[in-house]
Amino acid sequence: MNTERIILSLKELLKRMIDPDHLLTDKLLSEAVLSNSEREDVESRRTLEERNETLINFVVEKDESARLRFIKSLHDTDQEHVANFIYYNGGIKHRT
Repeated sequence: MNTERIILSLKELLKRMIDPDHLLTDKLLSEAVLSNSEREDVESRRTLEERNETLINFVVEKDESARLRFIKSLHDTDQEHVANFIYYNGGIKHRT
């Protein structure tokens, strides 16, 4: 499974779907998906799409394990619809 390719192929839609302000960046920090400086960079962006683009760019640079923790973090922060969108539109089987 290549979550990097899947996330990048869905990037334009994900930029409008993800709510990075809904506890997600804190969860990603606690799951070691983002560093504190990366979280601050995401949170400093002015618009929702800019925050999400920055977030996605950081996530796709990570390893497969971190990208899977990103998807799980979406579930854990009440953004199941986004995680499911990645799983089903990207062809990943749901494994929670």
